Amino acid sequence: MDPALPVHMPRQTEEPVATKRLPEERLPSERPATLEDRISRRLADALGMPQICRRRACRRTGHCTAEVSTAGEPACISVLQDCHRELFIVQKRIAALCAERFSARRGLPGVVDPGQSFMLRQGACAAVSALCDSQAVRPAVRGWLRRIRLPPPAPPPRSIAGAFERFGEFLPEDDGGQ
Repeated sequence: MDPALPVHMPRQTEEPVATKRLPEERLPSERPATLEDRISRRLADALGMPQICRRRACRRTGHCTAEVSTAGEPACISVLQDCHRELFIVQKRIAALCAERFSARRGLPGVVDPGQSFMLRQGACAAVSALCDSQAVRPAVRGWLRRIRLPPPAPPPRSIAGAFERFGEFLPEDDGGQ
């Protein structure tokens, strides 16, 4: 045997080894998710759904990687109670409104109370996060964020505070004005 030849030469009949890919990885030929799907996933992240999701990939990464149904909801939203699901739907509508405002190069609507301020900030965060998935849009989103006035930070309104307590966020106790 000639010492210049490699020790192991693969036979021509061997098939190439298949590479495994994680479920959240997409092939270049696959279509990217729509803006609505990305907003739904970001809202699921904001509500802490990856920690209770049945999908291992979501729990492991801490981000929603589930397929979005035709109703516009990731699979983990189906485990929510009706009141929490309604909160998700309202938040998704607000985030879609914020994304539309970005597309029209307009500012955010005004708010009249801290509850609206909280909901608008949550929706704007989800919309901006979903819009920034595309690198081409990031500079425009940054410019839009500099131009608009975000509402001031506010705690969630008491009517939906239970949803955020359920997902593990701490809310200060209301002492009733004493």
